[in-house]
Amino acid sequence: MATGSHLPAAANATSASGDPKQRDWIAAYIFLAPAAAIFAALIAFPFADGVATAFTNKAVAKPGEFVGLANFISLVSDPHFAVAAWNSLVLTVCVVSIKLVLGLASAVLLSQPMPLRGLMRSLVFLPWAVPGLIAGLSWKWIFDEQAGVLSAILMALGLVDQQVYWLSDPQLAMVSIGLAMVWHGLPFFTMMFLAALTAIPSELNEAAAIDGASVFRRFWSVTLPQMREVISVTVMLSAIWTFNSFHMVFILTGGGPAMRTHILPTLAYEYGVTQSKLGLGSAVLVSVMPVFLVLIVLLTRRMLQSQAR
Repeated sequence: MATGSHLPAAANATSASGDPKQRDWIAAYIFLAPAAAIFAALIAFPFADGVATAFTNKAVAKPGEFVGLANFISLVSDPHFAVAAWNSLVLTVCVVSIKLVLGLASAVLLSQPMPLRGLMRSLVFLPWAVPGLIAGLSWKWIFDEQAGVLSAILMALGLVDQQVYWLSDPQLAMVSIGLAMVWHGLPFFTMMFLAALTAIPSELNEAAAIDGASVFRRFWSVTLPQMREVISVTVMLSAIWTFNSFHMVFILTGGGPAMRTHILPTLAYEYGVTQSKLGLGSAVLVSVMPVFLVLIVLLTRRMLQSQAR
């Protein structure tokens, strides 16, 4: 009887204090509220406003009216949009592929014992620390058609007999932009892959070597499978960044000559800011949202799977 008499009191105490899990959720929401407010103010609201603008004919100093899908229909027949979309796709695929191959090679090389390895790593990682604006201006000077150092070196070596129009020829301009992007983004691949290599247990490669596997076989069958998660995350992140690499194209060519080197972000700037067609510029970016949503979903799932393991 004495024991039973304490049960109602304990139940009342638990009821008064609430469910511990519920208290944890409330505390979590309280701590997340400032971050959610900042997210809504700096990301969610501008994003929603940009999507809404894409369905209007809004311009600078003009509120605009709802025009439905008119902007998107206009883009379907716009040759500049087709060129920009193709440039974005080709540039992203080529630049990310080159960074993947070179990043793997440099990471493997820097993981080996060598003199001054710390200095070599610092030099390889240096481009990642350079701000994008500074990197773009530096490469613009390198490719300059009047006083560019690259043409001067090629002429001094006798490889060319006149100035090369790196940024005036549409084909060479896209190659030049890609080269600058590879230089600026390669350290990220190297850092990610080098970290993945150091996390691989040495016993795995030692066991494969004892079994008679060659260096290439060990790399293909042991090292690469262990790096699969890191490679996929790195490639997807780089694809998103490269596709959105506005500053490099804008600084080097501005989309020229004759709008032949535009990618989608710079074309959106051209329409939205230069030509004051904010609705059409927003439509350019909204039109590629499905691509980014797919990449983000895949990236998120991959990262969650990695954490679960």
